[in-house]
Amino acid sequence: MSDAATNKSIVRRFLGAVQSGDLETIEALQAPGCTWWVIGGGDMTRAKYTDAVKGMLLTASTRKVEIIGIIAEGDTVAAEVRSEMRFGDRVYTNEYHDLFVLKDSLIVHGREYFDTVKVAAFFGSQEG
Repeated sequence: MSDAATNKSIVRRFLGAVQSGDLETIEALQAPGCTWWVIGGGDMTRAKYTDAVKGMLLTASTRKVEIIGIIAEGDTVAAEVRSEMRFGDRVYTNEYHDLFVLKDSLIVHGREYFDTVKVAAFFGSQEG
């Protein structure tokens, strides 16, 4: 398997773990020094990103994470994703563009773009 194919497989596993709520795999696929940048939130450490995933996404009663498209070149993987998450009787949907940088089969950096208006409408403003 080529590096690009291997890296796409790792990203598929990561996004599958988000869908299934598998926090162990989410953490295992990130390098210890992994960093993130999330639109509306800026730079994040691995711990802050994982806490955000636990505190918001993993509290959903059901999650659907559908990869619409995925491409890879070298150590970089770009994924277009559509999600649907249920919180009680409320349903949150959004579209994402995630950019992952991998090294030695682990995610070392991620960038996440999504519709911030949908987030604010569903969860309220995240500004403190």
